[in-house]
Amino acid sequence: MTGTVAFDFTGKVILITGGSAGIGKGIGQAFVNAGAKVVVTGRRREPLETFCAENEGKADFVQMDVSCGDDRRRTIDTVINRYGRLDVLVNNALVSHIKPFATLTAAEIEEMYSVLLVSSTILIQAALPHLIESGGSVLNISSGFGRFVQFPPGHVSVYSATKGGLNQLTRALASELGSKGVRLNALAPGPTRTEASERYDELPKLLASQTPMGRMGEVEDVADAALFLSSDAARWVTGQVLDVSGGWGLTG
Repeated sequence: MTGTVAFDFTGKVILITGGSAGIGKGIGQAFVNAGAKVVVTGRRREPLETFCAENEGKADFVQMDVSCGDDRRRTIDTVINRYGRLDVLVNNALVSHIKPFATLTAAEIEEMYSVLLVSSTILIQAALPHLIESGGSVLNISSGFGRFVQFPPGHVSVYSATKGGLNQLTRALASELGSKGVRLNALAPGPTRTEASERYDELPKLLASQTPMGRMGEVEDVADAALFLSSDAARWVTGQVLDVSGGWGLTG
């Protein structure tokens, strides 16, 4: 079962971008298990419908493209119109082009900045009045690559830059918005087993060997940390980037 730590989010409304697969889906399931009403977003309708069918009455979806400016604010408006409140915004939408910097196209570079950094910024701004009203919080899903750039191919320059920017946005807005009662934190997962990682033959073994605890992370590891940072147990925690990595990056 995804989400093994006991937190109670009954009556809370959670919005998760990129919530149809991988870490986003796992976080969504953890919040559902903790009693929340969860709204997930994504580009493809079918996996969103599947998630909601698996959690009938507890989950909802908005089909949207976070790289589209109109979709961002429309999504926040839709959640408020349907449920009247927003307690936690989880920015998890993902795109990555892992290739040599010199071969990245302008469109690929712009897409990564748009999906990974610009969209999070605008969604936070759009959600802010509602988070102030609910005393809510923002959780940005960053990456270990926001601090480290090691990777077998070594081709994560722009991806790393966007995640480093997201980390700094988290800290800056936590400082600015703390007086309004809104907390902002980020999770920085290390190598995590998802549908995407399983497409590579030897990569999971290699990444596990780079981790002091000797294994890949599981989605549940990240989801439990997400519950903590979004809960009242973390009411005095803001502006933090929490590594959820089994110590990945400690050894060089």
